[in-house]
Amino acid sequence: MTVTWADVARKDFEDAVRSKMLWGISSVFVAFLVMSLLSAEQLFPDSITVDASMALAGVAMLAQLFVPGVALVAGYLSVVGERRSGSLRVLLSYPFSRFDVVAGKLVGRALVTCVALTVGFTVATVLVVPLYGIPDLEAFTGFVAAGVLVGLTFTGLAVGGSAAAATRGRAMTLTIGSFVGMVFFWKPAVVGLYYAVTGSLPGIRVERWYVFLQRLNPLEAYRVIAGAALDRPVSEVPEFPIEDVPAGVSAERLELANRLAGDVPFYLTDWFSVVVLLAWGLVPVFVGYWWFEKADLG
Repeated sequence: MTVTWADVARKDFEDAVRSKMLWGISSVFVAFLVMSLLSAEQLFPDSITVDASMALAGVAMLAQLFVPGVALVAGYLSVVGERRSGSLRVLLSYPFSRFDVVAGKLVGRALVTCVALTVGFTVATVLVVPLYGIPDLEAFTGFVAAGVLVGLTFTGLAVGGSAAAATRGRAMTLTIGSFVGMVFFWKPAVVGLYYAVTGSLPGIRVERWYVFLQRLNPLEAYRVIAGAALDRPVSEVPEFPIEDVPAGVSAERLELANRLAGDVPFYLTDWFSVVVLLAWGLVPVFVGYWWFEKADLG
């Protein structure tokens, strides 16, 4: 009998369908997109006429919290849940390797995430036109691609954390805890480091390494990619006004080319944010697999 990670992935996906996890996630994501699009106008001043691009930028602002959260909740028990229930020992009694388990769980949960996001974005496609007009096809495609990529990134982070953890509590700490750190503590920590090194808060002009550290946050990387696709900035949530930037400064002055001395290096270009998201999606899986491979499952 020859079995591979593909068999694990197929079983994991089928289990998600039978347990209604897939339909639950899809329904929640559809509800999120519907509410976001219906309320997008409320994110802008009354004097501004909201078009499709602006509405999608508002959705992207909210999606930076919602999409990773859904992916983490869907994936953080993928391996450790089987481990704690005892079903992992049964699975490994067949000719599956531990690599097959981790790779199969990654692909299975990635399929769950992709299907849920595809259903949601299909609904968004139908809804955005009557509400805000026909969006630019290239911009809309980039917006969807950014959402799918960040969803897959956090799916990888969840599966890697699940593989590395011996208990559900540790899996939650590694995955949900990491996400909370990215949302609430990453920017203050980088700003604090900037102040410690330079003796001042970052202002309109900043050092390259400061922007690079900010963009290593996968949520910031998502904002960069979504903003580039829509040709509009995507705001962070929650917003931390801890830089020394005057109120009312124009968006043009805050463009990266105007904040840095000299040319923008390759690692601060928009496309490099794709590399950051891919790294966040893959490195935790490799680390989790390495930890899982040497773990005593007894």
